[in-house]
Parts: sequence; structure tokens; C-alpha cells
Amino acid sequence: MKGALHTPFEEFTIKTVELLVSQLEKSRPEGATVEVSAMEDSHHSPCMAEMQAIIVQTVGQDGQPAHTHSMYQVCPVCKTAVRVL
Repeated sequence: MKGALHTPFEEFTIKTVELLVSQLEKSRPEGATVEVSAMEDSHHSPCMAEMQAIIVQTVGQDGQPAHTHSMYQVCPVCKTAVRVL
């Protein structure tokens, strides 16, 4: 299935956030975008680094998200990620 690199709630190790984003860009459904943003006030408990969110979504004509295909939470310090949706 295009866009499905990981199953929901799968935790895995990453080399870099940029590499994960690149993989998601290559496998995203047609018309979908990949967005990265800081998760303010959300810190990874083992290292207390700020988490990042990566969302693969289709945006509607009004610029609002129309469909979220997948969402990841990433700790760039510990190099771990989990698909949460």
C-alpha cells in the first residue's frame, strides 16, 4: 500500500529526521504532502528533547487538511520514531 512504511504504533530507530522525511516523500500517496513541525511542550521522557511531528496529509482546496494518512512522533536526539496514526 502506497504511503504505508510502518504500522500504527510501531516504534523504530531512524538515522536522521531528514532521511525519514525523504522516505515518506517517496512513498506518499499522490497529492499528499509531508510536513515536519516541533511539538511544543512535548518532550521525550528519556532525554527531555523536544519531539517533532511528521504528518503525511492531503490538503483540501481551502488549504485545510482533508485527510491525514499517517503521523509520526520523532525524537531527533535519541533517533527514535513511532507512527501514531
